[in-house]
Amino acid sequence: MEAAVWAAGAAVLTALLLLVMLLLDKIPIKRKPFLDKKRKAITIIDIKELSQDTKRFRLSLGSKQTPLGLPIGKHIKLHAPNPESALAKGTWNGKPDSEKAPEIFRTYTPTPSTKTCGFCDLVIKMYRPGTFRMPDGREVVWEDGGKMSQYLDSRRVGDKLEITGPVGVHEYLGQGKFKAPGRVISATKYGLLAGGAGITPMLQLAYAALHDPKDSCSFTMIYANKTADDILCRDIIEDMVQKSGGRFQVHYTLDFPPPNWAHKKGFITADMIRECMPPPEEKPIICMCGPPPMVEYACKKNLDALNYPKDLTVAF
Repeated sequence: MEAAVWAAGAAVLTALLLLVMLLLDKIPIKRKPFLDKKRKAITIIDIKELSQDTKRFRLSLGSKQTPLGLPIGKHIKLHAPNPESALAKGTWNGKPDSEKAPEIFRTYTPTPSTKTCGFCDLVIKMYRPGTFRMPDGREVVWEDGGKMSQYLDSRRVGDKLEITGPVGVHEYLGQGKFKAPGRVISATKYGLLAGGAGITPMLQLAYAALHDPKDSCSFTMIYANKTADDILCRDIIEDMVQKSGGRFQVHYTLDFPPPNWAHKKGFITADMIRECMPPPEEKPIICMCGPPPMVEYACKKNLDALNYPKDLTVAF
């Protein structure tokens, strides 16, 4: 008799446990985000070369259920040792080096989604020593290259990085609203001007809006690169364009286009902005991200000449 009672009780307990497990699968559990503004170590779990000078670093968040916790428009900060050669000679790339501390940091934007759990991806351009052509036409020799990118270039799977976040002064609040320092601006149309690895915050912004059923904003982007091989995340971009229902349009431009290139050529110009971007009278928000000379010469100067309102322009 006691055995029968025990067996019945065990069956009931098993059924209850199965019911609880079923309910837990259906009830969303709010997980604590990885980022909490404190400095943390994060492990590299994969490295993929996207082009001759660009890599994608996949970083583990510790658990498959852990979200990154990064608001749209904000970034993470990577820390690294300041190269001993820079500290010793006091110069970098032929100029006085203002970074005197034993440590440096740079900010990056994961791409394309900040809602992915378990890992985040950083797409980073490797600035190695060499000669580079700038958006204003000048050729610049960088004898040392980039401090952070060369540090990351030497990292391998299993290595740890030191990060802090979220950081940044911009945030896309959704449904056209954008928070900038001291103000919140709003628009139904966005123009995006990106160069090289500056594509990452643009993809983050457009991706979030296109995946929000309550958001109806449209986005037009000019994406500038040196060569076709330098175009980053092109598969992601094309997929977003195809699934956007016309809300996301992209114009590529190359400094050195291949034969039969069907898109734009050269640096971003006023004519290119006039042709591709929403006109200034429609009061679009214009977002820019790329090498500083591109933002200053190819973007801000041309936007000013075309009378785009300065209070509706944002430089990441």
